[in-house]
Amino acid sequence: METTIWVLKAATALLFIFVGINKLMLPKAKLLDKGMKGLINLDEKQIKTAGVLEILGAIGLILPSALNYFPALSSISALCLGLTMIVAGMINYKLKLSIIPNIVIFAVCIFIAYWGIK
Repeated sequence: METTIWVLKAATALLFIFVGINKLMLPKAKLLDKGMKGLINLDEKQIKTAGVLEILGAIGLILPSALNYFPALSSISALCLGLTMIVAGMINYKLKLSIIPNIVIFAVCIFIAYWGIK
């Protein structure tokens, strides 16, 4: 089970780092062209803030467990990233976009948080 958790943590962290870097580096118009339609009602500052928080969450998902220094922080990071998926899902639902990716990522985050605490 330990290996499964680490694989899920790594995949989730890579996903959030990739998305976070894109939000930091690319202008809003380019992000919308790439398919991030949920960002339509956000301004540039909000998008950049979300990008920074996603990167920090991804780091928090891996680093505490890897260093074995307060590993419970990884579970807290997973919960926080899961909460971002709830917000993203609500935005996508209001815009009549698919929420399935948000549900899947949320479920993975909750699974990581649960097994990290256990």
